[in-house]
Amino acid sequence: LRMWGGVMDMSMDGSPFIDRTHVEGLYLNAGWCYGGFKATPASGYCYAHLLATGQSHETARSFRLDRFRLGAMIDEKGVGAQPNLH
Repeated sequence: LRMWGGVMDMSMDGSPFIDRTHVEGLYLNAGWCYGGFKATPASGYCYAHLLATGQSHETARSFRLDRFRLGAMIDEKGVGAQPNLH
């Protein structure tokens, strides 16, 4: 079998989200694209820090949910003429 079919959770800039949402008590650690399995130990550490303190770990501060609205993409993927629409 040389094919695979499935859903890949990825953001428009190819970087994950590790942040809290506007819904109280709802946090997000998603959008890891193809590297999620390899990044699990580090992302788990950063996610646990966020859950325990309510503040993003310094390593994960760039992985904000509002980075597209702010124009603060991490990579260049999805940076079209209107990145807020991606």
